[in-house]
Amino acid sequence: MSFLADAGAFLRAAEAENSIIATPVAGMIAAPDADEAGAYLGCAVDRGRVIAAALHSSGGVLVTGGPEAAFELFAADMAGRNRRPRSVVGPLASCEAFARVWRERTGYAYALRFQLRHFALTDAPAAPRASGTMRLPERSEDELIADWQVAFVVEAGLPDDAARVRASLARRIERGLVRVWDDDGAVCFAGYAEIDKETGHGAARIAPVYTPPARRGCGYASALVVALSRELLGNGKRAIFLTTDLANPTSNSIYRKIGYRAVADHFHFDFQAAPAADSA
Repeated sequence: MSFLADAGAFLRAAEAENSIIATPVAGMIAAPDADEAGAYLGCAVDRGRVIAAALHSSGGVLVTGGPEAAFELFAADMAGRNRRPRSVVGPLASCEAFARVWRERTGYAYALRFQLRHFALTDAPAAPRASGTMRLPERSEDELIADWQVAFVVEAGLPDDAARVRASLARRIERGLVRVWDDDGAVCFAGYAEIDKETGHGAARIAPVYTPPARRGCGYASALVVALSRELLGNGKRAIFLTTDLANPTSNSIYRKIGYRAVADHFHFDFQAAPAADSA
């Protein structure tokens, strides 16, 4: 894909946070999806050098860091193409620059939903205590895991369509990109995606990680993330990334304890059909 040829080096310069763009683009290459055929992939270039990038497929706009003028241009261009993102996610200054112009062009206000924190792991994680073991999901568990994926989206307050979420998860299970923690049956699950597999500089991104409420407090999610991280590092991945909601002290704490280090913060702004004067 020409986007990665143009922007690959730029994305790798701040790899953990830019993996929110590199990961779905890598997925589009590995398993083309009709829902993503009309994705918007944008690069801002100055003197032959990429200085910013943006992606919009079926949900929100994902943006990198860079000069604010670049994101103003992306917003104007996307408005001119009649695209309708539901949110913008990325560094604060980039999001605000995009959202200001988006409001001017479309009348959609914007409001902060989450502050996100990106974590990275490059060494073997610590081993938490939890009964059970990691395994691939069984075919009979597909519907259960799909229900958990939808519950994750609802609980996180993400603007997504349940049917699309289920279809996407089914493709990930088929490709072997989902693991469950088994303690007398599946008790939680995690998905992952590979980044830059073709270049030999492979990294991976773990998302989502979900434990149903009745199974929380047993250390299952920590154990699953550790086991999956060990598997990926053992298979030659040089780095593993994941993202948390900064307002969730539990997830931020457990990932630090098993060896993940915080590397960057992002912000998620929702667009709202309201007069521009009402936005904050």
